[in-house]
Amino acid sequence: MRIIRSSDLPAVVLVKGRGVRSLAIPENLTSRQVLELASLVLSTSEYEELQQAVESAADCGVGVGIARP
Repeated sequence: MRIIRSSDLPAVVLVKGRGVRSLAIPENLTSRQVLELASLVLSTSEYEELQQAVESAADCGVGVGIARP
């Protein structure tokens, strides 16, 4: 799953393409807020994948491992 932080987004957006899922989120959200909002748009397996990525990033002392456009 590709995760993108953007200052232009008012909400969480999930885009599903050919074998690629992208989750776009506002950049001012905390990791906890990201997970709460993502739970509304992701399937259970997609959410678990995101949660694992967020927890892994936190364990490394990094913010959510999210790319910026």
